[in-house]
Amino acid sequence: MALLDRYILRTIATPLILSLCVAGMLLLLEQMLRLFDFVLAEQGPVDVVWRMLANLLPHYLSLALPLGAFLGIMLAFRNLSLSSELDALSSSGASFGRLMRPVYLLVAVLMALDFLLVGYVQPYAGYQYRQLRFDVTSGALGIKIPQGEFVEISDDAVIRLGSVNAETRRAEDIFLKTEDEDGARTIITAENGSISTSPDVSRLLMQLERGRQLFIGPAGAKAETLDFESFDVEIDLPQIASFRPRGDLKDEVTFTELWNFMRSPAPREDARWNEYRAGFHWRLIHPLTFLVMPILAVAMGVTGRRRASSLKPIIGVAILIVYHELLEEWGQVVAAEGALSPYVSMWGLIALFLGVSIALYSGSIDQARTAKVIARQGRHPIRVSADGSLAKDEPTPSLRSA
Repeated sequence: MALLDRYILRTIATPLILSLCVAGMLLLLEQMLRLFDFVLAEQGPVDVVWRMLANLLPHYLSLALPLGAFLGIMLAFRNLSLSSELDALSSSGASFGRLMRPVYLLVAVLMALDFLLVGYVQPYAGYQYRQLRFDVTSGALGIKIPQGEFVEISDDAVIRLGSVNAETRRAEDIFLKTEDEDGARTIITAENGSISTSPDVSRLLMQLERGRQLFIGPAGAKAETLDFESFDVEIDLPQIASFRPRGDLKDEVTFTELWNFMRSPAPREDARWNEYRAGFHWRLIHPLTFLVMPILAVAMGVTGRRRASSLKPIIGVAILIVYHELLEEWGQVVAAEGALSPYVSMWGLIALFLGVSIALYSGSIDQARTAKVIARQGRHPIRVSADGSLAKDEPTPSLRSA
């Protein structure tokens, strides 16, 4: 790799890494607050939040990667323009095509990483995230017993907890009533105790302290009491429903599985055909967008040193965001519904994005060259005559003045 290539890559690396870190942290922090509210409302374990965030990381990385790459390339070329380094490189014979060579080397790596994310990692991570949400709401991570309320935890068991310490899992003022098939009832009250479940959440385990047990026979024929200092109770819990298999949503299907589905016999009769076909084309278009982004990034980054425009970077980011929103919310949706072919709604969008980027690139490069020529028009060479005197050349008249 030449010295120029390494210099361009170092110039891009700093804004690229900073953009990825900032965008990733903002997206994760916003989602983390929502997950904490959700888990606490469902009375689930707090540590499940970190597992859910870890499964959301591939999704947010696929969102932040295009924006980070665009900002990194655009800001790098903008700094080169403002510091006149771009003029120096052009004067040394390095064309824009030569400067783009290390850029596309980096883009090829990012495109391969994005393809792995959206094609293989994200489907599994998204499925695991939805399964964790299901486990929290269904009680697979622990049953939910609101404080101060009578809760029917099974068909023959009712429990009430006065207060519960979430950290120690100890409860106070415990009331428990069970009933067997013959109609015999057992009522247990205790001052405090610890509550947990078996690893498979099939039984409720209670270690009660300082309480009383009241046994009432069928139809109230006989009653017995028992005072205790320590008493262990196990209650069978109803079976928890299992989560659905992976693949019901197109986002949970890998690229290879989509390809095999589309090549299977008579797939058009399947109700998932349009949805899966839209997902297949999206997994191709999303990484290919990285090939177009450097063109738009350079167009929005190159500017004149004397007439630097602060509006071009904003326009560039707006174009990129609008393109991705249209691809996600319109192109893929209408293709999944069967209203339009993905070759029109999705590939047409990337073709339009490419056309706009090339037009802006050509205009920006021509403007930069024109500004460079205009800046040099006021500079006239000074010649040293044979007798040692200095003589300034007269400017060559232009065709218009002639």
